Amino acid sequence: MPRKGNAKVRTGCLTCKVRKIKCDEGKPSCRRCTSTGRKCDGYVPPSAKPLALAWHRPRYLFPNVDDGAERRCLAFFCEVAAPVLSGPLDPYFWTHLILQFSHMEPAVRHSVVAVGSLYEQLYRHKDMTPVPTDNNLALSHYNSAIRHLRGMKNESLVLLVCILFVCIEFLRDDRAAAMQHGQHGLSILKRVEETFPWVKTYLTPLFRRLSLLPYFFSAMDRPMPNLLSLEDTIPPFSTLGDAQFYFDGILSRTVRLIRRGDVYRLGPLRNKPVPPDLVSEQDRTRTLLDEWHSSFVQLVTESPELTPTAIHRYNMSIRYLICRVWVETPFAFYETMYDEHLHLFRSMVDSAAAIACFDHCAKPIKFTFEMGYIPLLYFLTTKCRCLETRLCALSLMKRLGAARENLWEIVTMFASAKRIVEIEHGATLTDEGELYGEPSCPGFPQDEMRVRDFTSEPQPVSEIVEGVARTGRLGGFFMRTAEGSIYVRSEFLPQPSWTLAALPNNKRITSSTPGL
Repeated sequence: MPRKGNAKVRTGCLTCKVRKIKCDEGKPSCRRCTSTGRKCDGYVPPSAKPLALAWHRPRYLFPNVDDGAERRCLAFFCEVAAPVLSGPLDPYFWTHLILQFSHMEPAVRHSVVAVGSLYEQLYRHKDMTPVPTDNNLALSHYNSAIRHLRGMKNESLVLLVCILFVCIEFLRDDRAAAMQHGQHGLSILKRVEETFPWVKTYLTPLFRRLSLLPYFFSAMDRPMPNLLSLEDTIPPFSTLGDAQFYFDGILSRTVRLIRRGDVYRLGPLRNKPVPPDLVSEQDRTRTLLDEWHSSFVQLVTESPELTPTAIHRYNMSIRYLICRVWVETPFAFYETMYDEHLHLFRSMVDSAAAIACFDHCAKPIKFTFEMGYIPLLYFLTTKCRCLETRLCALSLMKRLGAARENLWEIVTMFASAKRIVEIEHGATLTDEGELYGEPSCPGFPQDEMRVRDFTSEPQPVSEIVEGVARTGRLGGFFMRTAEGSIYVRSEFLPQPSWTLAALPNNKRITSSTPGL
């Protein structure tokens, strides 16, 4: 018997329409908005023409595009790139919002063409090695987008194009340019998001997550804006989007905390007393994490219709648990402190293994704009010292990780995590990450045998390994002597052989896709 569907809401305030929730249609402002502290944008007069921001997906996309190459790039973006750019998060921004604006703004359309062209180039590349950066079509449309952007007066649209520019630079593997665009967007976000509710709904979360990148990929100590909230409290959630929104703020705050703690873990202040302001920040972040978890549990308990999908739930669980470990260990001089959280590491592996059971995970993905599973499982593999658990995490990184997740590359992350396991356990692992022979230290390694941190050169190099030319990265492993001094162990990390295999293409793209 077919299910009875819910009738689509044709009325309601603009804010509730954007959020895709039922509006109580209170006048002059609906209670659904005002009760959650949101600005109600009011209602469209019956005789008014449609607004520029019309929330629908057109039946025929880009009907006026005559250039075959441009049409192909747009088709590739719609069919292949847009559905996966969000990684494990909601793809609506890429699959609907970007396409909507591309019909109205030339800067958006040219940027989408550039993204589609670069993504297809990466998609067709036979392995996971760096892709040649020469792409005249993408560069031409990128330059056209920049020219159109210079005359753009609407700062909310400037922010949207800024996101696309960041994506372009991710695909071009230009870290500095990507972070520069991100910084530019952050500098204007605060004065725009309160004026345009759709910006706060769709763009602010993206910029919150982008704000993490300098903490991992920039040597500069830049002050970052506090993107949690003005009142620094976690309210009850009315949607899953609310839960994600506030968690992103907590994640940003947590990463900022652990970076401020680096000097006490690895720097000249290691094993010194931590100042009260940092301890207070740790306590406040821990409290926010507790409040978030309580509100999230309440949301899914009291609103069964809002229960997240299994993948979303497991993904949120992994991120929450990693934040939980981070907030307890930002100043850890002794790596053995992580051993107290073995139960959390095992829960993360269970959640990741559950995600890996879904069919979609079998399809290889070359690139995601969002952070996916690579850095999460990397942290798990390198900080959990239970050999069985970390080998499971290493295997799951290979299975769940895209070839590239914004600036994180599976090639380097897998190779370095694998080598850290080998160093700490005196073990030999195959290129696939499987144990070969018996490790000299199958249990928990001594503190001085543990790797504190890892860095690598940004560009690949070639070296002769056992008579064979191998491509890889020069890496440095931060370790501690028995006396407490920190030293760097430098090694060449060859690219795992499985990353050199051709990846299957799951879709055939033509330049005359129906409906485009």
